[in-house]
Amino acid sequence: VMNLQNLRSRSHIIKLIRAWFDERGYAEMHTPRLVGLPGQEPHLEPFWTEVTQHATRNTQHPVALITSPEYAMKRLLAEGMEKIYDLGPCFRNNEPWDGTHDPEFLMLEWYRKGATLSDLMDDTEDMVMSVAREFRISPSSLTRSWRRITVEQAFREYLNVELTPLLDDLEGMKKLAISLDQTVDDNDSWDDVFFKIFLSHIEPKLGAEQPTFLHRYPASMAALARRSANDPRYADRVELYIGGLELANGFAELADADEQRKRFEEEQALRQAHGKKIWPIDEKFLEALPKMGNAVGIAFGVDRFVMLLTGAKSINDVVPFSARERFLTGS
Repeated sequence: VMNLQNLRSRSHIIKLIRAWFDERGYAEMHTPRLVGLPGQEPHLEPFWTEVTQHATRNTQHPVALITSPEYAMKRLLAEGMEKIYDLGPCFRNNEPWDGTHDPEFLMLEWYRKGATLSDLMDDTEDMVMSVAREFRISPSSLTRSWRRITVEQAFREYLNVELTPLLDDLEGMKKLAISLDQTVDDNDSWDDVFFKIFLSHIEPKLGAEQPTFLHRYPASMAALARRSANDPRYADRVELYIGGLELANGFAELADADEQRKRFEEEQALRQAHGKKIWPIDEKFLEALPKMGNAVGIAFGVDRFVMLLTGAKSINDVVPFSARERFLTGS
């Protein structure tokens, strides 16, 4: 049964989000949803189709629906935009239909030039709390003070483990995982083992008591983020957790085209190793990157935010039609 009250609330929340950005001088961008070269992330799968150009030869061009507007937004920063946001649908194939994911979802992404990761966390907290106040609902998960911890601190706090000495030590990470009853195999990379530990023993505890920003990730887990100035083994990436939901993922943006090319090539190799489709690197994006300068940006899940503010237990309760209803036509 469709929850009409939640749909009205969703509409109201989206208006409040736009108002927050508009009042602070951000320009709303509507970036392309169909692109020839989508993101290279090894753990995300784009939807592919073809665009046919009418009345010309060789008319079919492979195109994908975007998994995020990130590439286009950074190119706009390179062209001279300074404060921009995009609030629109994004698409990811091969996602679980588990109540917190949907193949088509509403994403808010915003970027600011000349700001720091700390500024980005400030803005995110202010936007969330402002919208919650205007919406006149403050779930218990938003009534406590916000927390900021590094990945290193999280390992120390929840596992009593020092992460930094393990950063280049695959065997040491495997031993830690086995001691925590995780299974590991010969093909597991350092990142694979990290995620087995993180997803089972750290992530479930984040944001349960109070809104929590987790920042300073191992550099291998932040393909589009700048390395931390005081330790290049870490990168300036941040995620936000509230009430059991991961709501946002942001970076101090990498503007070094050579370093970015190297990371894209590593991601392509990883995709290939897992038998996944690969496509060329976006050269226009790399060309624009150095002109972007010092910027921060974050991707924020609007559907999950609506879930948080309405108390809904599933994404299906805050979208007009569930994935099951849209795609399983025979039932």
